[in-house]
Amino acid sequence: LLDLIYCGRKLRDDQTLDFYGIQSGSTVHVLRKSWPEPDQKPEPVDKVAAVREFRVLHTALHSSPAYRDAVFKMLGNKESLDQIIVATPGLSSDPVALGVLQDKDLFSVFADPNMLDT
Repeated sequence: LLDLIYCGRKLRDDQTLDFYGIQSGSTVHVLRKSWPEPDQKPEPVDKVAAVREFRVLHTALHSSPAYRDAVFKMLGNKESLDQIIVATPGLSSDPVALGVLQDKDLFSVFADPNMLDT
């Protein structure tokens, strides 16, 4: 659950503090371990259904200012965005998708069903 770092080196459990030259007064950093996301094979995408859903999203974003504002407010909220990232396998390791979610203009462009490769 935790990693100990001393002088830029990750300390191993099977070594002593003396092995690393750690003395009284030395600074040891404690970091939470990041767990790798499990390898998941993505499910095949139903392109017809995806285009239909993107059309609905695009129409809602452009025809309802209240809906658009609510979506952008949610994406602008760090806690909400973190929940989306946790709930979406692979999203945390996709810098392009994260960038799209954090930029209103890019999000609007990518939500356009005409941008889909069909």
